[in-house]
Amino acid sequence: MDPAAGFAPFQERVQTSLMDVTRTVGALPVDDLNFHRTSSAKVSEGLDEESGRLLSLTSSLLKAATAGTDISAPVLSDEDSIDDNWRGIVDVIDALLEKADACLDEFTGVIKKLSPSQDKDGEKKDAATGTRKTQNFPTIYDYGPSKIPKPQLQFEHQVDPTDTSPFKPLLKTKPHAIDSLEQSLTPPTDAPKCYRNPYETEIRAAKYPGSAYTVSPPIDYLPFQSTTATFVDTLEGVKEMLAELKSASEIAIDLEHHDVHSYHGLVSLMQISTRDKDWVVDTLKPWREELQMLNEVFADPKILKLFHGSSMDIIWLQRDLGLYVVGMFDTYHAAFALSYPKKSLKFLLQKFVNFEADKQYQMADWRIRPLPSGMFNYARSDTHYLLYVYDNLRNELLENSTPEANLVDYVLEKSKAEALQRYERPVYDAATGQGAGGWYDLMTRSPAILNNEQFAVLRAVHEWRDKVAREEDEGVQCVFPKHILFRVAQTMPQDLGTLFRTMSPMTPLTKERAPDLLQIIKTAKAEGATGPEWRDIYVKPVRSQRPVQLPPTPHTAQDGSFPTASRYEISQFWGSVLDAETPPQSPLEYSLVASAEALRLSLPLPPMPRTVAEVRVAQPLKPKTPTPAPKKEEEDKNKIFTVKELGGPRKRKGAPQPPAEAETTSPSEEPEAEHELDEIPIEVDSPPSKKQRRKEKREKKKKEKQSQAAEDSTPFNYDTAESILNAKPQATSGLPSKRPFDPYKKALEAPRTGVKKEKKELPGRSFTFR
Repeated sequence: MDPAAGFAPFQERVQTSLMDVTRTVGALPVDDLNFHRTSSAKVSEGLDEESGRLLSLTSSLLKAATAGTDISAPVLSDEDSIDDNWRGIVDVIDALLEKADACLDEFTGVIKKLSPSQDKDGEKKDAATGTRKTQNFPTIYDYGPSKIPKPQLQFEHQVDPTDTSPFKPLLKTKPHAIDSLEQSLTPPTDAPKCYRNPYETEIRAAKYPGSAYTVSPPIDYLPFQSTTATFVDTLEGVKEMLAELKSASEIAIDLEHHDVHSYHGLVSLMQISTRDKDWVVDTLKPWREELQMLNEVFADPKILKLFHGSSMDIIWLQRDLGLYVVGMFDTYHAAFALSYPKKSLKFLLQKFVNFEADKQYQMADWRIRPLPSGMFNYARSDTHYLLYVYDNLRNELLENSTPEANLVDYVLEKSKAEALQRYERPVYDAATGQGAGGWYDLMTRSPAILNNEQFAVLRAVHEWRDKVAREEDEGVQCVFPKHILFRVAQTMPQDLGTLFRTMSPMTPLTKERAPDLLQIIKTAKAEGATGPEWRDIYVKPVRSQRPVQLPPTPHTAQDGSFPTASRYEISQFWGSVLDAETPPQSPLEYSLVASAEALRLSLPLPPMPRTVAEVRVAQPLKPKTPTPAPKKEEEDKNKIFTVKELGGPRKRKGAPQPPAEAETTSPSEEPEAEHELDEIPIEVDSPPSKKQRRKEKREKKKKEKQSQAAEDSTPFNYDTAESILNAKPQATSGLPSKRPFDPYKKALEAPRTGVKKEKKELPGRSFTFR
């Protein structure tokens, strides 16, 4: 049928049929089916017949949908098989939806809309309303299957992402050479696994032309619309462009790169501008390595090459096109030398040209062909104004230079350092995570806390993701992004259902290999039970320049190349303070005087009522005979229990105090120990009688009078005076003192509706039995 005329009626008929089926199924009394089955054999046979027909039709549809694909169609034999094969059914439906999405994009003409026939601003008039509407275009955020055929499949020189051997420069000839090509491509003896930059000698010897050291008025740029812009996509066009570039004294260069649907990445466009013309070169042609002929200009030290932020541009030119830059001026380093608040190209264009590029094309997929006019203009604007920006920067650099520090020479040295870079294939050690794209750098920038099993799963899944991306020549984010990697490591799913939920939404590359990934997770978890944790491997960077010797640990590799960390035997903060001391042989070794003095020096205690000298003057008391410890067989008989009788409040007797530890000493020290017992409360059998208490009170008053008389005759001694900080205030009258004011009393009182107060214990009579 004609797609333009027959698709709409067909779609309407399909939707009508589906709606009728949905209404019919929704009207069926599902809860009553079992009742009708048992009540009528005819109804039961009819239901079984319709169920078998639907299952057969569904199996046929699944088989037809998976024809010519790697997905296996599940076979539905009965109703239970639907639940058993539900995951397989979902996979088939997802594949159909992806195909439908791709077909709809082709039918609606997404690629056709992005053609030079659009208006210059990238918009198109709607045929019905006549209004302008912005067209959608692929961006680098389209992490699903690529809607654009991979251009790398058509390259004459195929790139193998699984190749981890040292990268050899693509140079076939070497224009403007000081060292021959053979000498440049010979690996040095000190690093046999790496090729040096073939133009290293030429780059180090390069000097800027005299015009770079002369202050001159900036040359105005030509109007953007009236300047000739050429799209170069043929070898003849490249040769014509090269002939014009040879006559220029300064050229501006920029690149557009794509790294989503390619493991190593692709240089998609190269923009070159002179004072009067712009070129946009298609670098995705099968003959792209023929662009090495541009080294006749790129390696010429007499022609100044202008870049902005050339760190990655230099690497990409070497890797994809075999191009090397001699005599480069990086405007980023010029902005840095002048201490600009911002160093971006956007800031420089706004400062000197008052131009702002369209931000919607910053993340565009530059592989799309033919190139939309909006993207074409965005690409050439990066270099069209760069020569005028350079004129202004050069003048400012010279004006701010001194005889001791020439800022132009500073930019020259920094630009040389950028041009001397050499491309190396990204390879990382799966065991240590060190290397380009390894998990070690990923973990150092993540706050995730993983145990040994989770850490083992993260390493294994990270290695699996890198392997799949290399095999499919896709970016690792197309397999699954970084946050999914940490989610899988923390969850450690053990079945396909959990794996699909954890990685939702799952990319097609991962869905096809889900069973293999599940097995990788299970194996890594089992091996990680006895493996190291992240904290055992992580080593904090040391700012000091002195080499740091790591202590040996159980996880250190035999060759010493595995970074490890360990615990110190002694705390680096407390030192040996926390070390346990040897306990004394007997508590009798402690001296009461020494203990009291140590306690007084360490804590601000109030003065004691008696001093040690007064204790020694007191009358000695006979030591109490210690009670023998009960035997083991009597322990059960001496269990204590208390019976309490409720009654009125009674006066409480003084609780007996436990005996002091230093109660008994040797016979020669017995009197001193007895004097000390007068200071320390000891256990007594019964309280003193009334006669004894009166006698003690009289003796106390007598001593107070004697001491008062001595104080009156003796000058006041401030050294031996008691502290007044803890002294009790003297009563000024016979009236009771006022209760001190408590500002928090009301705030602490709970409301009546709050928690009930605990019931007080009722006083009464109790007796303890043994």
